[in-house]
Amino acid sequence: MKDPKTSRLLTSSPTTILRGLAVVLGGFPLLHGALQAAPFLYSPGDLVLAFRQSGNASDYVVNIGKATNFASLPAGATLVVTNLSVAQLNSAFPSLNGLQWSVAAANRPPLLSGFPLQTIWAVAPRLDASVQSAPWLRKGQFVQGTAAGQIDAVGVNAASASSGQVAGPDNTATGVVIPTSSELALAPAIGDSGNYAGAFQGNVEAFTPETFDSDPGSVSRSDLYELIPGTSADGTLNTPGRYLGYFELKSDGTLTFNTGATPPPSPNITAILRENDITTVSFSTVATASYRLRASGALGTPVSSWPVVSGPVSGTGAILSLQDTNSAANRFFAIEAQP
Repeated sequence: MKDPKTSRLLTSSPTTILRGLAVVLGGFPLLHGALQAAPFLYSPGDLVLAFRQSGNASDYVVNIGKATNFASLPAGATLVVTNLSVAQLNSAFPSLNGLQWSVAAANRPPLLSGFPLQTIWAVAPRLDASVQSAPWLRKGQFVQGTAAGQIDAVGVNAASASSGQVAGPDNTATGVVIPTSSELALAPAIGDSGNYAGAFQGNVEAFTPETFDSDPGSVSRSDLYELIPGTSADGTLNTPGRYLGYFELKSDGTLTFNTGATPPPSPNITAILRENDITTVSFSTVATASYRLRASGALGTPVSSWPVVSGPVSGTGAILSLQDTNSAANRFFAIEAQP
């Protein structure tokens, strides 16, 4: 069976003014002036980090900087997101277990130069921290415009909420804690399903497990994609967005952004040899990648969900092998390459 990189493998009403969007459309020209007076600063094109937790009394919103700053980082870079305050995070939530978090930006007026109107930057949560998510797809400018309005509303609403509170430890230029009872909280703009109230193509929110706090090595990861509006004329409509890297939230409340290294070429399985109860799978490698063997007793589930039965092993440029010791009669294999 072919490897996960080649097999699966990546596995609205446009006229409706959504509740979160109404703040933008109804009062944006007036609000934009008011935003400058709020402790929390926001303008379109800023990446907004949003946290919420089921049943909690408050949400937390952080401006982590222009999306273009993240899009222009070189491959292999790691950036500590210093605008995220661990003190504010701990003030907003009793624990970091069961957190829903997302990062997004939208290119709305005034536009970021070099990017078309309604360009979106949005994360896709990883189901497995070690496996990149399936990319979001580039939609038409009209479709992306509805989602972009909702994304923009998160920042606009946060700045409006900030302007109604006294400046202090939980209300600063980069972060604001918002009561969930407020109409400016996250729920109206992001929606119950994390898809910007149905305006976006999927759920952008990652979830931390219920044991997140108690495990110092626990991480939650989400991949950042750049979605320039696509068109049928140039063949870019519904094509994958550009992968920029991934955010990693640690159990101590810190966040980093790691730019994607150049993906290794898909490995080719060159031989599968069964001897007694041991199956040896041989495959091509490159020196810049590591490899793992995934296996399953049946098809029908995503390859990324198959258990890792052997590896990782570092590539050398030569043919290497990994082994499966499961004695079941029917087994399916995939080789996974990682930078």
